[in-house]
Amino acid sequence: MGKLSNLLILLSICLATQVYAQTNFAVPPLPDPAERMDNLKREWAALQQNPPQLGVRDCFLFLLDALDTQFLEPQQVEWVLKRVQTRMISNPAAGRSYGNIFWGWHETGFDIGDGNNIEFCMQYGLPIKLLFNDRLSDEARKTLDEIFTLGIKGARNQVVRISYTNIYLMKIWNFAAFGQVYQQPEILEEGRKYFDLWLDHLARYGNREYDSPTYCGVDLESLLLLCRFSTDADIQAKARAALRFFLDDLSAHYLPRAGILGGAHSRDYNRVFSRDLLEEKYFNPLLGGPNRNLHLFHELCLSTLKEIGLSTVQKAWMNRKNRFIVQRWDSLAHTFSCDFVGDKVSIASSNQAYSPDDKPFVIYLSSKRIPEMPNIAFVMEGRNDHYGTWSAEGMGEKMKHLMPANYPSNGGWNKARHLMPFMQSAQNKGEMVMLVSGNKDHNCIYEYLNSTIILPNTFDEIWLGNQPTAVPAPGAKTDFDATQTLFARFEDVVIAFRFLWSNAEQGARPVLHNDGFQFIATREKFPLKHNAALRITLQHPDDGKANVAMWWKVVEGIKTDRAFAAFRQEVLQAEVTVITENGLLNVAVMTQAGKLGLHADLVNKKRLAYYNPQPLPTDFLLNIDGVEVGKPILEQFKSVVKR
Repeated sequence: MGKLSNLLILLSICLATQVYAQTNFAVPPLPDPAERMDNLKREWAALQQNPPQLGVRDCFLFLLDALDTQFLEPQQVEWVLKRVQTRMISNPAAGRSYGNIFWGWHETGFDIGDGNNIEFCMQYGLPIKLLFNDRLSDEARKTLDEIFTLGIKGARNQVVRISYTNIYLMKIWNFAAFGQVYQQPEILEEGRKYFDLWLDHLARYGNREYDSPTYCGVDLESLLLLCRFSTDADIQAKARAALRFFLDDLSAHYLPRAGILGGAHSRDYNRVFSRDLLEEKYFNPLLGGPNRNLHLFHELCLSTLKEIGLSTVQKAWMNRKNRFIVQRWDSLAHTFSCDFVGDKVSIASSNQAYSPDDKPFVIYLSSKRIPEMPNIAFVMEGRNDHYGTWSAEGMGEKMKHLMPANYPSNGGWNKARHLMPFMQSAQNKGEMVMLVSGNKDHNCIYEYLNSTIILPNTFDEIWLGNQPTAVPAPGAKTDFDATQTLFARFEDVVIAFRFLWSNAEQGARPVLHNDGFQFIATREKFPLKHNAALRITLQHPDDGKANVAMWWKVVEGIKTDRAFAAFRQEVLQAEVTVITENGLLNVAVMTQAGKLGLHADLVNKKRLAYYNPQPLPTDFLLNIDGVEVGKPILEQFKSVVKR
């Protein structure tokens, strides 16, 4: 934009001040005013430290609550905004970083990092203009307007790939809201253009950040803000259509008794128990669970979600037994996930990796007796970080001397990272054959890799092969027998894990470990009574390579010892085919339903064939029990833009 455009923005800011001082959007109450006030006091104390111990983006959450409760004096609000303003990059020589804002209080120069913070700050901050513009002093209003005027340039400078769903949706909200607040139709239209492009991509390829317990919550926030505040009928309609698609997806996978999102997950920061922003702040309170929200921003979004609600169909999907969901999540070939949801058990798989935080192969257990417990999840990693506690334990700093010299700036050394291996899976409802092939990467600290399956320590019985075994004492372990098969029984649910093939050294077998591990929630704060976990780990050779193929199977309704014995014999006696030749792997199991398996080129990382007694749909976006539900919602948006 040129100088004339900047002058027009500043003029519109003055006009918009009068407009939005008179606007009366409803402000919902928070569930626990006393705890909210205690939290405000904690955040205010943290903000006054030097350097502040509150993140820059969190200052906007704090201010929204402080203005609602009139917690601060006008001069204190001005002080907070001035302090935040110092973290912005205001020098045009910064290039793409110009107009952006640092995450913390110590960074200098022009290196902004990933650049997403401007999107978060504006997402959290624009409701201040919409709700409490009249409570700002003239100086505070001037400072906030300067922040947003520079910030919209930073948001424009930040290049966001269209499949980066949570950030792209924030960008849409930020431009639409800024254009509306400051009466800048040109900027609002820029937001509409981003919306049209994203809807076209979503309609064709699905949501790449599929079923993330963290980022699906962030996605909902931007869509709900558009639904609540946008006065543009077209944007409102598009936001509600996108929201319907997301709620269809989330409802189909949701496990209300456990209070968690089921299915395979992209970007899941809790390896042992998946509850995060989506469940804790939105879905569980929506369904009658505890509402622990302490910030008005989250309550604004939740109250809007409650007003819109789930449809009768969405509620029915959530409670339908033995449903099978297949969804596409990217433009690349073979990017899909499957989820079979029974009563007490569900099993899910993803056919490809998206990030080093994914949960691609997972089983969830839940009953009236024990509704919440650690999930069963596969992970391939090279840190001996089996439970994903690297970040919570501060291991990044402790092991910083092992960080490679050429470590990428966005590699996430301090985060719990696993590999992004080549994967392929064939799932037929309650069973799947899966292949994982990976090589040591920049996040590994050992020469060997581990294939680990996390287990809850809640089973009634565990068998190795056809012999019962006790759970090892804390600190102890038990080797698998020659069958390389573990059976677990939980009430009337039985589970089998059979290792079909691997590159493990001769004689090496999987091992059942009891590390005495107990999961403690460190992101969203919630209690988990049954929090003990076990693990199965297969250690691969010291050459930095790992290959493993497994058969996972779950069955419900096994109520007698005889039925359990029959299940074990079915798994142990099943015909297995494993053929390896010239870097090709052909692995299959002759199940009772038919041949289940896959054919892959391990050298070139190509998926060559799938063997499935019930082939998946050939063309799908979001398919539930053979019915396509995604395309009817989104097909209308394919024609919005020409590709």
